[in-house]
Amino acid sequence: MTASPDNPGDDHEERSPTQRISAESMRALYDLNARMVFGLHGEEHWFTAGARVFVLGRSHDCDLMVSVPVASRHHARVIYRKGKFVLIDQSTNGTYVRLQGNDEICLLNGEELPLVGEGLISLGRPVAEDDTHLVSFSVPH
Repeated sequence: MTASPDNPGDDHEERSPTQRISAESMRALYDLNARMVFGLHGEEHWFTAGARVFVLGRSHDCDLMVSVPVASRHHARVIYRKGKFVLIDQSTNGTYVRLQGNDEICLLNGEELPLVGEGLISLGRPVAEDDTHLVSFSVPH
């Protein structure tokens, strides 16, 4: 195909379909008041989207300190992106997640997982029901 002013040489003539989205739906994607809760040792730790980032790890400066030797100092973080809370692994030993009603997922090397509903997070080792250092989470609908 030859390039011309009417056709700059792009063989792909179909355009991506445009989706219409209401202003209300758009605002919901960026709701800085959206919240989720983490639980550890019977205490609740809330994360509000406007806070930008929530860090889990072994260090005292984390938003949620989990004292297990296999956890990295700054093991994982949660951000709010386009209407979703997203868990991002940044550890040496991986972050294990079990969403309620699903199999366990292991995140490694910066992998990401949207957190939905309820579930459990284990830093550096697989989820074990008798583990006292499991982090529970809940994302309200």
